[in-house]
Amino acid sequence: MVTYYRDEHSDIATAQRIKSGNNKCGDAYVVLQKGTYSVCAVVDGLGSGEGAHLSAEAAIDVIKENHLKDVKTILEECNKVLARKRGAVMTLVKIDYNKEVMAYANFGNIGFALYNPDGTTVQPLPKRGYLCGRNTEIASSEYGYMQGSMFLLYSDGVEEVPSRQLLFTRFQGQDTANHSVFNVERYKENDDATLMVGRLK
Repeated sequence: MVTYYRDEHSDIATAQRIKSGNNKCGDAYVVLQKGTYSVCAVVDGLGSGEGAHLSAEAAIDVIKENHLKDVKTILEECNKVLARKRGAVMTLVKIDYNKEVMAYANFGNIGFALYNPDGTTVQPLPKRGYLCGRNTEIASSEYGYMQGSMFLLYSDGVEEVPSRQLLFTRFQGQDTANHSVFNVERYKENDDATLMVGRLK
């Protein structure tokens, strides 16, 4: 199932698939569209099942409570709450529509890519490790974007990430033309999977 979020600044869609045999997803995501900015995140709790689900949802709750803060601070707050959980990896972006800047923070193997219409691509390497309350350094970056830029966030359960060409030619901010973007064959059967796609207007 694909869930859609739309406002005057962005069209965002997210698909999620639960690991075969489980009834709880160890991944979680959030899309907060707040007018002048949006916050998007994908979180993968360590392992799978109930423990992973609780870790991922705890991080999402922290993001919702702290969305006004910068991305580095939000991840630091997530790290604190995960001290009492199994742990998680995550990528978080905060999009400032007035400045046309996307702030990025990551810890662990949640992929991110920003594709600009001029052909440039931003695809930073994820930081190794996971958040579990340990004292660790969290960094953040800022990237400019353009009207029509597209971005991806995805957990490691996504086996085949949609190509740049496919996103620019096929992605729509509605549920009528996105079968090839969110095709079920993209996801591993033996893992939870989350794929988020966004277009910036």
